[in-house]
Amino acid sequence: MQKIRFGVAGLGRIGWLFHCERIAAREDCELAAVAEREDSRRLEASAKYGCQAFSDYEEMIHSGLVDAVAIATPTHLHESMACAALRAGLDVVLEKPMAPDLASAERIAAVVKETGRLLTVYQPHRLMAYFQHIRKIVESGAIGKVTGVQRASLSYARRNDWQSLKKYGGGMLNNYGAHFLDQMLQLTGYELERIHCVLQKVATLGDADDVVKVLFATKDGVFADLLISQAAISVPYEFVVWGTHGTLEKQGNNLKLRHFDPDKLKVKNLDESLASANREYPSDAPEVQEELIPVDPFLEVDFYADFLHALRTGSQPVTPLAQTLAVMRLLAKCREDAGTEADMR
Repeated sequence: MQKIRFGVAGLGRIGWLFHCERIAAREDCELAAVAEREDSRRLEASAKYGCQAFSDYEEMIHSGLVDAVAIATPTHLHESMACAALRAGLDVVLEKPMAPDLASAERIAAVVKETGRLLTVYQPHRLMAYFQHIRKIVESGAIGKVTGVQRASLSYARRNDWQSLKKYGGGMLNNYGAHFLDQMLQLTGYELERIHCVLQKVATLGDADDVVKVLFATKDGVFADLLISQAAISVPYEFVVWGTHGTLEKQGNNLKLRHFDPDKLKVKNLDESLASANREYPSDAPEVQEELIPVDPFLEVDFYADFLHALRTGSQPVTPLAQTLAVMRLLAKCREDAGTEADMR
């Protein structure tokens, strides 16, 4: 099997610690080149991986050394770099968020269509074992029909990096929202009807949001409730899926499943009178079953195995471009609804 030769653009946190390591570890592909402005990082890559190191991205993609690129640069550079690679005949792995805004994402998608190359966005949280396990349990019908999803990402960090600055496409709506809205859409469905968003600046040192609240509902009435805060010192919940006869909750490395059999509920008729029997409030006591299920680590999706399979077979990658564009549309509608970030500092 001919090896796919990769170039990695950007040797920061994700480029160095994920893309370079995962590509170099595989036998069916090769880390052939990197592109990075920082001299020390280029030298580090050459020494560790024996790859060609370029200071100029355009030089790397036209060098003839690479068949595909992983773009792990700040968000504001994604459009120009992705489009240049696609037009150079290369396939592309693009970091999330796909672009700083919807218009930029749509221009990238147009070039994908124009060139016929493969582009997928690295959305790691959809690949993780815990989320794949959540999906498996939900799809089994254990909690009935999904009625709502709650997701929270809570910590305290006074952001002072490039992701705290608007000019680089920063802000937590873009940064973490791209992760968690992607998960929630897979559970609720993509036909949205109502969207509400609040953006705040609370602990950040930059000019972009660090607290995000998003509420949306689908045309079928399924709700989603997302809270992202970099100014939180408590974590009351992380991930809850509500169903017609159960709930599924992430608790560390376990999933807590609580459900009941609706067929075992006592027969109950609607009482339209204005005098409740015995002046009592209606109530039920279903026979609830509770399970604490360890997350199955083998359910995690190997991103590069999937990408290479899609390249070689022409199949859809685990993150189809259409679903990433749906996330970008939702991010845009959130910004439109929120307007100016409330400065709470």
